[in-house]
Amino acid sequence: MGKQVNPFGEAAYGLTFDFDFEKDIDAFPVLLDLLKKYEIQAGLAVIGKFVEKYPDIHMRAIDEGHELINHSYTHPDNPHWAPDRFFNKLSYGEQKVEIEKAHEACWKTLKYECVGFRTPHYGNLHTESVYQILSGLGYKYSSSTAACGYKGYAAPSMHSHGIMEIPTGCSVNFPLAIFDSWNMLRKEKPFLGDDDLFVEEFCKTIQLVKKYNLFLTHYFDPYDVVENNKMERMLKCLHGLKTVLYKDVV
Repeated sequence: MGKQVNPFGEAAYGLTFDFDFEKDIDAFPVLLDLLKKYEIQAGLAVIGKFVEKYPDIHMRAIDEGHELINHSYTHPDNPHWAPDRFFNKLSYGEQKVEIEKAHEACWKTLKYECVGFRTPHYGNLHTESVYQILSGLGYKYSSSTAACGYKGYAAPSMHSHGIMEIPTGCSVNFPLAIFDSWNMLRKEKPFLGDDDLFVEEFCKTIQLVKKYNLFLTHYFDPYDVVENNKMERMLKCLHGLKTVLYKDVV
């Protein structure tokens, strides 16, 4: 993973999830039960439309100490509301509306004020324009880039407009790929293609974080990781490791 400046000075891990689809919402209660069982708090990238549609489960997440991350209002390139729109193709004004409306949805529906943002499908769909928008809202961070394409080997760093960028990480055997369930399990030619290998790769990576006192963060799709007991096995691997929320970083 290269030489890294760790903001915590000890091994630390940030666990996050993206709630992009209805099936992620279906998996939400199971995920929260598991996180509660293992006493781990996580960052949850949520869509404004889902917050309005399913306020109770989002409020439960807040009550149990999890952090909500603004993931836009409709999640462009999403089959539910914006299948033919792409975040990086939106005008500055349209991006601003997406981010601001999601922020308002969290506040009006849940009385929760987000301080961080994740671009829908982030990576190549992320744009530099978001940092000015986030600054205008008083946000503290973005987590919209991949460690394999960003400076600092996944270490958080100040980007622009006073916004910290917290890139999501890779894994020990795939340093040039995003370690998530889509790349590893679901795309046409996945890197792993097997649930057991996926959990094994995660646990090997966490062992490296512990050994070298690194900071690392990943995101996962809830409906993927609750299947076949993957999430519970992954949470067991985090035992003894300091877990943090993104708001702790900033």
